[in-house]
Amino acid sequence: MLYGLPPFYSRDTHEMYENILYKPLKLRPTVSAAGRNILEVLLQKKPQLRLGSGEADLADIQKHGFFSSINWLDLENKRIQPPYNPNVAGPEDLKHVDPEFVREPVSRSLRGSDKVMASVSEVDDAFIGFSYAPPAEDTFLSS
Repeated sequence: MLYGLPPFYSRDTHEMYENILYKPLKLRPTVSAAGRNILEVLLQKKPQLRLGSGEADLADIQKHGFFSSINWLDLENKRIQPPYNPNVAGPEDLKHVDPEFVREPVSRSLRGSDKVMASVSEVDDAFIGFSYAPPAEDTFLSS
């Protein structure tokens, strides 16, 4: 949100995943020093080096300079006015969603139970050639 796009963004999903895993983080100088630093410490490649991964957990993140203006108790108690109100009519109001995404078909696995679902025979056919034998009960006891 600081830049408008994720730091490792690519239209090619595979390339974006490769960027996330292997490409060094490069940040433009258009963001404050605290903003740059919070991205650097949250986007560390090694999880154990990320801000918030230590003993203090969330407290380390809350103490970071980027969040110095936030009163965490007021935030937790919902006493802070949000800086932006999207003014939506309800959970199904999509006026702020790019029409490109609204036009995408919904996968059958995401439709509600009142929609057309896969038949039992379709599900059975999906697993032809696969087999599964549960481990013996003593396997569970020895682990």
